[in-house]
Amino acid sequence: MEKLMKLIRYIWRSTAALLAVVLIITAFVLGWLIRGGGQEGEATGETRQTSAGQEEEDEGKPSVYYCSMHPQERSTDPNAKCRICFMDLVPLPEGMGDAGERELVMSSAAMKLAEIRTEPVARMFPTRTVRLFGSVDYDETRAATIAAYFPGRLERLFVDYTGIPVQAGDHLAEIYSPDLLTTQAELRENLAAVEEMRNESELLLSTTRARLEAAREKLRLWGLTDEQIRGLETSEEPMERLTIYSPIGGVVTHRMATEGMYVKTGDVLFQVADLSHLWVKLEAYESQLPWIRYGQTVTFRTDSLPGEVFEGLVSFIDPAVDPMTRTVRVRINVDNTDRRLKPGMFVRAEVRSKVAGAGLVMGDQLAGKWICPMHPEVIKDGQGECDLCEMPLVQAEELGYVVENPEVEPPLVIPASAPLITGSRAVVYVRVPDRDRPTFEGREVVLGPRAGDLYIVNQGLREGEQVVVNGAFKIDSALQIVAKPSMMSVPEEGASTTRFEVPEEFLFGLKPVYSAYFGAQESLAGDDLPAFRQAAADLHDAVGYVETTGVTGEPLAYWRRLSARLLTNSEHIGHLTDIDAARSLFETYSTAIIELEERFGHLGSREHYVTFCPMAFDNRGASWLAREEQISNPYFGASMLRCGEVRARVKPRNDPGREGGGQ
Repeated sequence: MEKLMKLIRYIWRSTAALLAVVLIITAFVLGWLIRGGGQEGEATGETRQTSAGQEEEDEGKPSVYYCSMHPQERSTDPNAKCRICFMDLVPLPEGMGDAGERELVMSSAAMKLAEIRTEPVARMFPTRTVRLFGSVDYDETRAATIAAYFPGRLERLFVDYTGIPVQAGDHLAEIYSPDLLTTQAELRENLAAVEEMRNESELLLSTTRARLEAAREKLRLWGLTDEQIRGLETSEEPMERLTIYSPIGGVVTHRMATEGMYVKTGDVLFQVADLSHLWVKLEAYESQLPWIRYGQTVTFRTDSLPGEVFEGLVSFIDPAVDPMTRTVRVRINVDNTDRRLKPGMFVRAEVRSKVAGAGLVMGDQLAGKWICPMHPEVIKDGQGECDLCEMPLVQAEELGYVVENPEVEPPLVIPASAPLITGSRAVVYVRVPDRDRPTFEGREVVLGPRAGDLYIVNQGLREGEQVVVNGAFKIDSALQIVAKPSMMSVPEEGASTTRFEVPEEFLFGLKPVYSAYFGAQESLAGDDLPAFRQAAADLHDAVGYVETTGVTGEPLAYWRRLSARLLTNSEHIGHLTDIDAARSLFETYSTAIIELEERFGHLGSREHYVTFCPMAFDNRGASWLAREEQISNPYFGASMLRCGEVRARVKPRNDPGREGGGQ
């Protein structure tokens, strides 16, 4: 019985182990099927079919391979080695060899992944916002100083503290003065003398009357009104105290007088300011002045009245720059009838300027108005005189306050995120139209002023072109990765360049490069396409055999970039059947060869000539290098063979009389 039990336990253990193995295998097979193993064959079949179809589609088109370390080294032989570093060549990435020197081709998926976004170049008047800071101040034209007209003692002060509001004609103080009594006595004596001399000679009577009028005028100058003077003439009692009245309405801002004090002629007693109109004085930097002009509406805020927005007009721009702060004071006239603004408040202001081409500030707020030349705050709808200085008013257009020309065409504008700016240069990337795949071309542009989130474009773009507004730097970086020149590293036009110091062996190696290029130029000038194809092939071979031993650092990197440009589209040279396409390719060669001449020069006994045709490529213009001074235009051939001009003569480097550095 015991043996039977042992046998049963053994069989059970063996069966359980076998069952576990079966379950594990079954689970593995089910998982493989669930993951799509059953469809892998079909997918693989589809892939094979697709690959086969692609191979059929690409049949006859040779594959291109290049060196990842030296991208200028290319070949259609998959087993070829790099002639510089002897590394295996790898397949040329899609689009790397199909685009021009400044172009990048990418797939729609790559464009989406890189978040490339474009917007059209448009025409509009952009608005620039200029932010200024300043403070509220009194209107100097609406302030008055009350001073003592004669010596005396202040008997009584009606205004005995600062801040009291007063109206025009309100009494401020009473002053006692012996001089006042003396002048009154003189007035009465002259008045009595005139009465007594009515029957005397006319000469004596006129003299007496003159003395009487002088006494009256003296009292007027002391501040007495005509009514007060008539009262003195009819009163039997002299006036011992003179009442001082406020000449304007406003607020007493300063009080220098104290009751009972003695004052001299000219001593200031009070200062009164009308606060119904105030000035806001702003500080503008020199760079902000082009956007500010007379008559502009300015909005401003103050911390003491949060949420409130006030407005005023620019009525004065200081003609001089403060040498300490390097700012110019800009004055705004503000209506303050409700007395909410107070002198001394700190403000933050904004000026919004409508900008036209070349930075012209447009505006028509004062169109048809009449303004005082001395007091620009005086604005009227028609002709008349200034209320302050009585000068004749002048039309705002004559004073330059209105700059609005309906004939001015809105400028071209692009978003501020579009250009890549390096120093004084600006580069944008434009999507090339009518291409099967997204293609972007680098282009140098001339920018005008920035207005908010927009730049005005003076040159380089046309209305409707699509510019890259997001991802331009990624495109520029991708160009460098595929050994194409970065638009941001192109030397500035007109900038002086210095030739690299390189071994003479390298310069000798450039001789076949120049020779092949000149052959290409002369072939196109003769409208000989087969000869151009042969010369272009020779050029590519010559570039590949240039010996760079001893060339290091920046010169080596520069040569590699130039050689990559000279080898552009080398695999398509033998298939060129259109001479116009050949001339476009030749322009690519020419820009690189001219840079090569500029930075490295040439050996020999002859000058080279940098020549320019302004009519090439629909009047865009194009340059080329020639070994003869007589014009032989490669862009037009026999149709316009002599079109062009020599822009520069370049002497060989081994010429003792050559120009140093550059062309």
